[in-house]
Amino acid sequence: MTNQINFTDAWLRKLKPTTNRTDYRDTSTRGLQLRVTPKGVMSFSFVFRLGSKMGRATLGKYPDIDLRTARANAASMRQLVVAGVDPRLDKRKRNEATKMTVSLMVQAFIENYAKPKNKSWKQAENNLRLYLVKYQGATPIKDVTRSDIHLILDELVQAQKYAAANRALTHIKKFFGWLVEMDYLDFSPADHIKPKAKEKKRERVLSDHELKALWRATEAMSAPYKAWVQLLMLCGQRRLETAHLTRSQIEEDRWHLSSEDTKNAKPHIIPLPLQAQSIIQSLLTEEPEYLLRSGRNGDAPINGFSKAKAQMDKLSGIDDWKFHDIRRTVATNLSKLGTDRFIIQKIINHSDGSVTAIYDRYSYLNEKREALQKWADKLDEIIK
Repeated sequence: MTNQINFTDAWLRKLKPTTNRTDYRDTSTRGLQLRVTPKGVMSFSFVFRLGSKMGRATLGKYPDIDLRTARANAASMRQLVVAGVDPRLDKRKRNEATKMTVSLMVQAFIENYAKPKNKSWKQAENNLRLYLVKYQGATPIKDVTRSDIHLILDELVQAQKYAAANRALTHIKKFFGWLVEMDYLDFSPADHIKPKAKEKKRERVLSDHELKALWRATEAMSAPYKAWVQLLMLCGQRRLETAHLTRSQIEEDRWHLSSEDTKNAKPHIIPLPLQAQSIIQSLLTEEPEYLLRSGRNGDAPINGFSKAKAQMDKLSGIDDWKFHDIRRTVATNLSKLGTDRFIIQKIINHSDGSVTAIYDRYSYLNEKREALQKWADKLDEIIK
């Protein structure tokens, strides 16, 4: 068994050999381990997983190699693993394997930037792989030209996939911008490329008949997806924020989202209508932290949104809609019920960059609670 500890110079100096060989894992540096033999020999190593296999790369003996150097070397090897390269290869083979192709660097971008920075990193990964890696994956990043990117975008436009072309450009710009920021490139080939098409803002609002059909469709879905869609309809919050609902976010009759939980990085409190409280109470009967789970990935949130959409299309007979239309529909109905537009903005947590917003720290909880309860009661009438 490997012991976990935060390595320090003081701890290393005091460390004594044990009867049996002992491994220690550094909690501060992913993959860094120290092996101590009964004779007192202490060796640093980097332990990693590459694909389905585990590996161990020797870094050197302590104190010949100090803790700072061991951590730096482990971090360097971690970068190789992220790029799909076995750090145990000799330098020549490693250099050959680490040619900075688009495919390898997209993987590094996702692991080192998108995942830690963006909760919707999966969208960036899918977009880059579908459009950039598909055409330029084997190309070294320094050889990608502005013309190459235009060809990718032009093909999407010719297929009348205007929104896809603009999303692809957004992610490609972010990717190459990161490469410049990290000093892998001197300039981005995506600079000065403008969106290929002007998108129409989506204005789809679901009718009462459609809301009823979609609600009834949820009754035939698995429990977590049923609860997810119904909470979307009752509370009007964002798709991912609702899917990532956790036990610790619920306090009495309120749903608390921290700045780390929201798309706009602003904390948000949703007073739950009675109908939503009932759904959440049924979810709180189990132990895991995430309340909406698929059951296949342990304590992790649901993520099969496209499959859920396809199922709802079939069950409801409605297919020309998107999950985001539910949020727009809730906001529209709140307005119909007489809710002030400012309160609607507070409910859906849209950013307010005005000077007044900086000083106004009132939560508007009572106003939001009254509006959401009025909407939930109206939804009850619609789905009967």
